Amino acid sequence: MRLLLYVVGSFVLTVSAILLLTRGPAPENHPAVLILLIGLFGIAPLGAFWMMYMSIRYEKKPVPMLALALLIPFTFLWYYFERVRPKKLKNRKAF
Repeated sequence: MRLLLYVVGSFVLTVSAILLLTRGPAPENHPAVLILLIGLFGIAPLGAFWMMYMSIRYEKKPVPMLALALLIPFTFLWYYFERVRPKKLKNRKAF
C-alpha cells in the first residue's frame, strides 16, 4: 500500500510539473512559478544521483536500485523513507 502511495505521489508531482510548465503562466513573469519549476525539475535529478551513490555504496545488489533511480522520477523519496531511514532509526535505538 505504501509503495502505491509513493508511485502515485511521484506521478502527481511529475504531472503537476509538466502542467505547470505547459499551461501555467510564463515563468519569467512570475518569480514564484520560476522558483517552483526550478525546485521540481532540479530536485528529481539530484535525488536520483544521491540514490545511485547510496545504492552503489551500501546495497548488496545495486543494479535494481540504479534502474529505479534512472527510470522513475522522485524514487529517491521512497528509497530514503523505506530503505535508509529505518536503518538510521534502528541504529539510534541501540544507544
